Amino acid sequence: MKPTTIPLICGLALAAMTAAGFSHWWSVRQFVSAIQIGLPISSPSRHAAQPTNPAVANTPAPILLTRQLPPNPSPIPPNEAAQKKFYEALIAKMESLQNQNRDLLDQVAETNRDVMKLEFRVDTHSESFRPMPVSEDRPDTSFDNGPGVLPPRAERVFPGTNQ
Repeated sequence: MKPTTIPLICGLALAAMTAAGFSHWWSVRQFVSAIQIGLPISSPSRHAAQPTNPAVANTPAPILLTRQLPPNPSPIPPNEAAQKKFYEALIAKMESLQNQNRDLLDQVAETNRDVMKLEFRVDTHSESFRPMPVSEDRPDTSFDNGPGVLPPRAERVFPGTNQ
């Protein structure tokens, strides 16, 4: 296989994709401009018969554009009673959900109030209370005398001074 085969195939594929993209862009551009002008829109049939006259066959076929929907379509309700019943049921369900949501928010608010009031108390007079064992020979845990948790800070060294 030659080293130029893969780049040649990739180049051809890129050219084909670019051509397809440009063709699509051009057709959408024409469609949008036809709509803005106000021409009626209709897509041409794929199974339309080809003209048998060679003089007519060489001329490009005009694009027929007709609108499929009127400019202000008015929806026709299939059954007004059924539609009214559907919307009433939908509104009832929404009100039910709104009430449930309000109840849940009240419960969360009560829980938050209870958590904020929560205090832990130790009953020192209970038989089950056992304080932590403390001995007098425990290690010093104060940070007053010692360097603390971190190691001591290194001393600054200034250039040109001998120590």
